[in-house]
Amino acid sequence: MASCRFSVAFDLWETLLIDEAEKDLLRRRMRCEGLRRVLSRFGLGLTLADIFKGYDSSVAWFQSSWRQNRDIPTIEQIRYVVKIASGSSTIPCEGWNAVKELEEAYTAPALLVTPSLNPDAVPTLNCMRDRGYRIGLISNTGRTPGRVLRLLLNRLGILHYFCATVFSDEVGWLKPDRRIFQAAAEKLGVEMPRIVHIGDDSERDAWGAKQVGMRAILLEYEIPKAFKEHPGSLFAISRDTRSVDDSEIKPDGRIKSLRDALKVIDCLR
Repeated sequence: MASCRFSVAFDLWETLLIDEAEKDLLRRRMRCEGLRRVLSRFGLGLTLADIFKGYDSSVAWFQSSWRQNRDIPTIEQIRYVVKIASGSSTIPCEGWNAVKELEEAYTAPALLVTPSLNPDAVPTLNCMRDRGYRIGLISNTGRTPGRVLRLLLNRLGILHYFCATVFSDEVGWLKPDRRIFQAAAEKLGVEMPRIVHIGDDSERDAWGAKQVGMRAILLEYEIPKAFKEHPGSLFAISRDTRSVDDSEIKPDGRIKSLRDALKVIDCLR
């Protein structure tokens, strides 16, 4: 790795992108309606209520997997939802030529009901680029895989800023597991101590980055209560699966706005 380089890596959700509970609910409905339509065409008649049941039940399953920092491939998520919805121990759609259609129905809502771009994102990215920093993205994915998130970032006009984009579904491990940070460092071609990671989750972003020798800046953002009050949301459990005590989480800087990140980075350098 080139020791002369310096890199800044960003988290995605609630850092560069800001979501809303109402949008998350709408995507939930769109995913479930889409799955029902595809399954119906392939001979499995389920009600929308059946699909909602499987979808909402998956939150606890996600939580169990996330406690081990393991990501769940999209098709496995769909299989789980269908299995619970159909009440069968076997996967009714297994062996069908419906996999691509099911995945499209499940992942497309993220491109149809998009989160908002943090208003400070573009000015901050521009400043980082002007300084000559290599810019990376390290993101846990949830229900939307990295290949779709790249399309979203392109539509929002910020994909071109990144020298490397690393998503948990492609690595197989979620932040704060060291393997996802290592994958990012390798793609960026920068040594760990010369990477500053910026994110909103104290354990998954700040503590995780520090464990591998990166610097870490914590964006102090509180997930709105509305995310915790509707079924099917994964935002709340990202914080509920914490296993590290607050006393062990010591970021190199704390900011209220992305615009403040450059000042902290200048001090760290």
